[in-house]
Amino acid sequence: MRSLATLATALLLALPAAAWQKEVNTGKPGPHLKIRPVSLSYELSWNGAVNSGRINLVFGREDKRYPNNFIAQAYGKSTGVASGLYPYSFEYTSFLKKSDYTPSLFVSRDRDSEETNDTTNRYGKTVTSVEVTTPHKKGAVPTTKRHSFTYADHTVYDLLSSILYIRSLPLDDGDKTVMVMYPSGDPYLARITVLGREMHNDRKCIKLDLKLNKIDDKTLVLKTYKKMKTASLWVSDDPERLPMEFRVDAFIGDVRAVLDGYKYLN
Repeated sequence: MRSLATLATALLLALPAAAWQKEVNTGKPGPHLKIRPVSLSYELSWNGAVNSGRINLVFGREDKRYPNNFIAQAYGKSTGVASGLYPYSFEYTSFLKKSDYTPSLFVSRDRDSEETNDTTNRYGKTVTSVEVTTPHKKGAVPTTKRHSFTYADHTVYDLLSSILYIRSLPLDDGDKTVMVMYPSGDPYLARITVLGREMHNDRKCIKLDLKLNKIDDKTLVLKTYKKMKTASLWVSDDPERLPMEFRVDAFIGDVRAVLDGYKYLN
């Protein structure tokens, strides 16, 4: 009887996984794939407080050490009052294939007042992740977590390659993209919907809606992602397709990152 109950449970757990896997529709990048090497700077606001942080995105910075990779980077930190309440900084680097900007390797460092977290992800049919957490408390011992996630039907994207993939698409009004992401130590299912065109921050933009669910890496069942309720992204409605603003209703409140400067690298 116990074996039958176990089998029934396994079958029930498998149903949601099969459903979301059929939703995924990522394929070859769209017509707007190639991006001119650029450094983008964003002002971060939190619950209406301006200057609560800075974020920079860099796409295509040349690095002679990695001639076979397209390099994408993100880094930033909290500032002002937000830094006093929640001191935080991060550095992310993605090593992408030059042909289609799909990920090979992602390394990151996140640091807050209590600990530093270093993550290394390697991408393929199986994504492997190693997280090393080092507490700042004197005498504390670092801990290491290892994860793996196997999904061979479609490309699994990291955080920065997902931005490049989304901006590459035609993004016609009403288009829906469902993709699998592995931004750090867990896999996620992202559902992106093109809401339409509008003027935003004095520029013609395409507005996108983003919804995330965490994927259990063992059962493949979808879970609610409690840290993010809703998210919106505006990209410029022109050949550049620059990310103009990210807006997230998160567990810590309303968080916005607005583009306030950019510089082409060549």
